[in-house]
Amino acid sequence: RVSAYASLIAALEVEKPKKTALCLFVDKEEIGSSGNTGLQSLIIENFITELMHKAGYNDYYSLRQALSASSALSADVNAAVDPNYPEVFEKMNCSFLSRGVVLTKYTGSRGKYDSNDANPEFLARIRKLFDDAGVVWQVGELGKVDIGGGGTVAQYMARYGMEVVDCGVALLGMHSPFEVSSKADVYMSYKGYKAFMQDFV
Repeated sequence: RVSAYASLIAALEVEKPKKTALCLFVDKEEIGSSGNTGLQSLIIENFITELMHKAGYNDYYSLRQALSASSALSADVNAAVDPNYPEVFEKMNCSFLSRGVVLTKYTGSRGKYDSNDANPEFLARIRKLFDDAGVVWQVGELGKVDIGGGGTVAQYMARYGMEVVDCGVALLGMHSPFEVSSKADVYMSYKGYKAFMQDFV
């Protein structure tokens, strides 16, 4: 999955974005984002500290202000409704193949436990951005409460105060030996990420 997203985002060709744009690839998400390459590390703080130091800002307060004023898309996948196992999905609240990139307002297990929950104002801004850019999108969650669920790394960015929402393709058979996605959804993810990196203010 990481290599697929790396190829997708590498093709964005973002030119002169309106704000500083950063694409960060981390690993170990499936075991808790630990270690010095997981998102629970200080990688974001260290990288932004380096950028701000080069710009002449050397105090911790400026770093915290910059992080809390940031916005992010957490490029993680969502579980598409599987017709072989319909009992674990809430069809009115889940994603489907070929219906566009998925915005996942909240994740977690047993409802929203151990998750990020994007606020509606930020979601409205992302939806408008996608609509203006011709991005087909849908909203989904990770299965029925108390049956499905799962966490993502969005919560580790939200702790800085930044706005963040999960945004990615729907997968049929997530975590199985043979996952299936729609190339239309992959293309809409590309368009959505590009619009975000280029034009989100």
